[in-house]
Amino acid sequence: MPDTWNDRLLADASPVCDREPIHYRVHDADSGRLMGFGTARSSDYVAVADHYRQTQNANSGRLLVLRRYDRPAGDEFSRTEGPEA
Repeated sequence: MPDTWNDRLLADASPVCDREPIHYRVHDADSGRLMGFGTARSSDYVAVADHYRQTQNANSGRLLVLRRYDRPAGDEFSRTEGPEA
């Protein structure tokens, strides 16, 4: 059964594999500046949401964008959270 919202059909999408870690980055929507990044265990969307909320609280008034990536920020970053401005 296709998904609809307000009587409009949503595009087809496939679920993300829950066995893979969640690699993400948080950017300022206006400037594109990196505000934070991290990797969470598979299915740990609460950790991602908490980091996003912390970044938003530290940068009130800015619109942030959360993007998921297919790999971590890099081997040299062993922390689970990136910079917070």
